[in-house]
Amino acid sequence: MRSKHACAVGAWSLVVTGVVHAIVVAAGSAATPSSGEQAARRTMAATHVTVAGTDRTLWQLFTGFSLAMALFIAGLGALNLLVLRRAPHLFLDGRAALVLNLGIVLPALVLAALLFPPPPIVLLGVSCAAFGYALTRDRRDADTGRSVTWTRGSRRCS
Repeated sequence: MRSKHACAVGAWSLVVTGVVHAIVVAAGSAATPSSGEQAARRTMAATHVTVAGTDRTLWQLFTGFSLAMALFIAGLGALNLLVLRRAPHLFLDGRAALVLNLGIVLPALVLAALLFPPPPIVLLGVSCAAFGYALTRDRRDADTGRSVTWTRGSRRCS
């Protein structure tokens, strides 16, 4: 697999993670919950907190944070796809974009493994593996076309 394809797999996995999460949240809010979940929702809806001077219920915050997370994950994947299409050299000639993606997705994977059900763990794992794979591939110098070897933050052509 080439680096560009690996980056696309990682990006699409993020888009799918965010979109599916938003759909699940919307469907879960529309569905009739179990009696235990209804009681939890009522308790959350009855518990008010003040955040930055604004009164909100825990249910509003829970739903808002969940949908915002879905939007940001899908947005990160879409942004990666846009960069890959319009400025692929940011992924293919350097390491910064890949390191940034791993710096975001790897902690998200750890949190998912500790707190979430299997689907986001698998999808975030795919993203981590894809970006990690792309990070290990050879880079080509834009001017010379020669393979670039990375050494302690600098690069030299071989």
